[in-house]
Amino acid sequence: MIRCRCNGLSWIPPLWISPLLVGCCLAVWLAMPASAQSPTPKAKTKPLGVLEVKRLDAKTEEVRQSFLRETTLLIRSYEEGGQFDRARVLLEGLQKLDPQNEPIQNKLGELTEQLLDANEFEIDIDPGKPWQPIGMVTKDRPLRIKVAGEYKLATTLSTGPDGVSSDNPAEDLIANVPLGAVMAVIALPVVAAAPADGNKSKDKQPKPFSVGSHYEKKSDRDGMLYLKVNVPPGSKCTGRLTARISGAIQPQ
Repeated sequence: MIRCRCNGLSWIPPLWISPLLVGCCLAVWLAMPASAQSPTPKAKTKPLGVLEVKRLDAKTEEVRQSFLRETTLLIRSYEEGGQFDRARVLLEGLQKLDPQNEPIQNKLGELTEQLLDANEFEIDIDPGKPWQPIGMVTKDRPLRIKVAGEYKLATTLSTGPDGVSSDNPAEDLIANVPLGAVMAVIALPVVAAAPADGNKSKDKQPKPFSVGSHYEKKSDRDGMLYLKVNVPPGSKCTGRLTARISGAIQPQ
C-alpha cells in the first residue's frame, strides 16, 4: 500500500492508481479526434517490454504525487484566503478517494466549522409572527441554527375532538414539530405568509422541520430558509427569541 503525506495530510489511495487521475485521462482521451483515439485497422498492438512498463508506472506515480501536492497547496491557499467553501470542495474530492482517512476527515470538520463561523449572523424571532424569511441556502451545504431566549404563550383557541388542524403549514400547527418550538422550512422565495405553498416545481413539497435550540445539518435543497414558532393561530406571545444562523445568505 502506498501512503502519501503532504503538508500534514496523509492520503492512502484505495487503488495503485488514483481513480480521479483515470477520470482525467479518460476525459482527455474522449476529447481527442476519433482518428487519434483508435489505430487504423492495419495497425497492430506492440507489447511493451518490462522496462517500459516500469518506466510508465514510475511516471504514473510521479503524476499522482504531483496531483496530491498541488491539490494540498490549493486547499491551504484557499483556507488562508478565507475561501473555506472552495477548500472544502477540494478536500471532499480527496476524501472520496479514501473515505476512511482520519486526517482528511478531521480537516473537513475543521473547515466546516470555519465556514459556518465565517458567515454567521444574528436575527430576532417574534414568536407570534408568521413565517420569517431568513436567507438563501444551497443544497448539501452545512446549515446551523442556534436559538436562545424565552417567551410566554397565551391562546384562546377552541377545538373539537379532532384536535387542531395541520392542513395549512402557513397558519396551522405543524403536527411533527413540538408545540411552541422554533421550526424551519426551505422553499422557493415567496410571500412570507405562505412559504410552504410556493414551491410549484416538480420537486417534492417542502416540509417544515423542528429546529429547537440547536439544529445542524446539510441543506436538502436550494431555496429560502424561513423560521417560525409552532404556536396555535391567534396566540398572544410575549418575549423574544434570538437566532444565530450560519450557512444562509441574507437578502440584500
